[in-house]
Amino acid sequence: EPLGSISTNPNNSSIAFTMDKGGTENAQIYLLDTDNGESKLLTDGSSRNGGPLWSNGGDMIAFQSTRRNGRSNDIWLMSVENPDEAKILLESSDGSWWGASDWAKDDSKVLVQNYISVANSKAYIIDLKSEQKKLVLGNKNESSVNAALAFDKNDQGLFYITDRFAEYNQLAYKNLNSEEITVISKDISWDVDGFAMSEDGERAAFVVNENGYSTLYLLDPKSFQFKKVNSIPLGLIGGMQFDKDNKRLGLTINTHQTPSDTYVLNLKRNVLSHGKLERWTYSEVGGLDTSKFIKPELVKYSSFDGREIPAFVYAKKTATPQPVIISIHGGPESQFRPRFSSTFQLWINELNAAVIAPNVRGSDGYGKEYLSLDNGYKREDSVKDIGALLDWIATQPHLDENRVIVFGGSYGGYMVLASAVHFSDRLRGAVDIVG
Repeated sequence: EPLGSISTNPNNSSIAFTMDKGGTENAQIYLLDTDNGESKLLTDGSSRNGGPLWSNGGDMIAFQSTRRNGRSNDIWLMSVENPDEAKILLESSDGSWWGASDWAKDDSKVLVQNYISVANSKAYIIDLKSEQKKLVLGNKNESSVNAALAFDKNDQGLFYITDRFAEYNQLAYKNLNSEEITVISKDISWDVDGFAMSEDGERAAFVVNENGYSTLYLLDPKSFQFKKVNSIPLGLIGGMQFDKDNKRLGLTINTHQTPSDTYVLNLKRNVLSHGKLERWTYSEVGGLDTSKFIKPELVKYSSFDGREIPAFVYAKKTATPQPVIISIHGGPESQFRPRFSSTFQLWINELNAAVIAPNVRGSDGYGKEYLSLDNGYKREDSVKDIGALLDWIATQPHLDENRVIVFGGSYGGYMVLASAVHFSDRLRGAVDIVG
């Protein structure tokens, strides 16, 4: 059975992991003893559970569960020694998403996240003794992104991501005593979409989604100064974690030529300085020569209302026009990013086709105004962006405007069907996957 999330006990090598049976999606939480390889079930075996988060003492786990009524996404607490005595920490009353984000250093409080929509999220602190919850990020009657990340080293403040003060999701810090907010990444006009802090709270790092590519910064959590790391390969970054000695930063990097692999950035005494980036793994690619994979080119084309639409173009340099496959991402509030794609490279190599992946209006990663441009009655405007892409293809000598198909799944499948209706005379085919 496929595993879901994993979380290592901070005090020993045991691992909490999630797994379901037979594709039921009712994941359970298990505890793996890495000394003998044996695992045991911690949850009830029937409800849907997820997001296990260890306490700093390593004896408690906060997690999500539908155990109460089979549908509400509540937050529960359980002792690893006595999992049958698990109790509800917070009842979800409105059907929205709730999950634990961090524990206070003395394990007296839990920072919890409430996700309502892509444009509206809030965070609360729950005092375990009084069982009272306090709204600390976001306002009850105002929609804004407020993604809780972590307490600082003294539990006096919170690091979080918000779009409350700008078009983009910014890294910010809130002092819990004075209520003062400091926007750390105010000079970066792109979304912050990743964060990690060392166990002692002396080091931090964050990732910025810059035009679809990831940029890594090292951060001093006390002064809020940060510095860009220039040695990272051009691609996508995820899974960041500091080691227990705070001398290395582990991260996952994915590029158009390499699947997700583990890298380690060696750190220096100065929290903003680093040494060599080491690659630890080489993922299996089935014998493919990925050095010949086509690198995507980021372009922008003008749509019906003059708005510039970003798109990634994978195309060989050819003397004659080549057929085109337009691949439209799902979501709709998502974003195509130039990760490893054996599928795209197969199409290019075997069909001699070019592949274009547009981020039509409504895509994530380009600010909250762009994200809202296809809401409600504006949904057809995103379909018009595909029509504008067909116009752009007609102006490119190496692309064949008479041999174009559209391809996509989920929301991308809807876009495929809509494109087949509006632009049927300009398309050779349409591949709709669970539209």
